[in-house]
Amino acid sequence: MLTLTDIAGAAVVIAIAASPAPAQEPQDAVTTGRKLALQLCSGCHFVSPGQRQPMDVDAPSFQEIARRPETTEFALRNVIRTPHPIMPTLILSAQESEDIAAYIMSLKRAPR
Repeated sequence: MLTLTDIAGAAVVIAIAASPAPAQEPQDAVTTGRKLALQLCSGCHFVSPGQRQPMDVDAPSFQEIARRPETTEFALRNVIRTPHPIMPTLILSAQESEDIAAYIMSLKRAPR
């Protein structure tokens, strides 16, 4: 089992974008969000089907998160941008948070 020290040591820090990104079309946000999630989140979460086994941590899959009744795009953006004791520190731009949230919300509508 990973310790908090192990997770903190493996933390990924992303620089905040200097200027806001232009608004994206919804499908572009989903595609971009999936790419970001695979890059940043797949070490602990199952982000998409066919993904390799994440580290041995008890993190819910993105599809599990999406299917929770309380999951909304607003709630996701807040959770993504709020540090968690067991999550690596990620510093994301507002656009990156929105893109990842859009991807997770797309899973809510995906077939089981």
